[in-house]
Amino acid sequence: MPAARRAAVIAVVASAACFATLGILQRWASEHGAEPMSMLAVRFAIAAALMAAVQAARDPRALRVSRGDLGRFAAMSLTGYGAASLCYATANNLIGTPVTTVLLYTYPAMVSVIGWLFLSERFPPRRIAAVLLTFAGCALAAGVLGSSTELKPLGILLGLGAGLGYAVFNVLSFRTMARTPRMTLMAYVFAMSAVEMTVAAGLSGTIGTVARWDGTAWGSVALMVAIPTFAAIMLYLGGVQRMGAAQAAVVSTLELPFAVIFAAMAFPLEQLTPMQMVGAAIVLGGVVLAEWGAPAGEVDAAAV
Repeated sequence: MPAARRAAVIAVVASAACFATLGILQRWASEHGAEPMSMLAVRFAIAAALMAAVQAARDPRALRVSRGDLGRFAAMSLTGYGAASLCYATANNLIGTPVTTVLLYTYPAMVSVIGWLFLSERFPPRRIAAVLLTFAGCALAAGVLGSSTELKPLGILLGLGAGLGYAVFNVLSFRTMARTPRMTLMAYVFAMSAVEMTVAAGLSGTIGTVARWDGTAWGSVALMVAIPTFAAIMLYLGGVQRMGAAQAAVVSTLELPFAVIFAAMAFPLEQLTPMQMVGAAIVLGGVVLAEWGAPAGEVDAAAV
């Protein structure tokens, strides 16, 4: 494996581990009074301010963007990252975390299909097989088989909407990073997403709950900004730059087995079942299949 691809894979795997902490931190915050909509609004607002401050310290001129860039950032938020977060949070309440997570992880397949239909990207049989294999592994690792959760059509549609939102964000961010620094891109996307979540929380009448958060809730949100937001996004977008959106999306499915393992460690009563362990192994097999024998030229083509 070429050094550039190896570095990209390591970055995406590390980002998956960072993203996997989000569920635990959200549970801690929720148990101490943080409502999901307002939690997202505060998380995105702090993340936007942090990324803008870091970019301003490094190169303030990079924060100057055109009206066209603002339109692209708005599209990434409205139809991508912000929309996916809102769909995921709502679906999670309707149909539960395991089923919602499986629906979310349809996004690697959606990334490949979007690239094939609209961007003239290749969709070789090996990648098709890898996507199907990782999806099957996600289903097992999430514990969907044998679940007594009642499936609700709206929840299913929102879960698929979350997957589509992340797929759109993957594709648009990959193409936009050719001319926009990662920090600038995410500062604007998070700022716009914070506005969306604030409006949603205001309409739902939950924005006032922020004033009642305790120290644990604020600490959990701060960790959300530092680990599964700032560190995870920067690592992931760095990997996308070098290996392309489709393969980065497949490798990022490692987030699911990481999340299952972390949850078992944080909440001892939620131990891994043998079926979940098999699912985690299948996801790993899908990642190996996607990466094994990939042409080195894909890295050069994706690098900007």
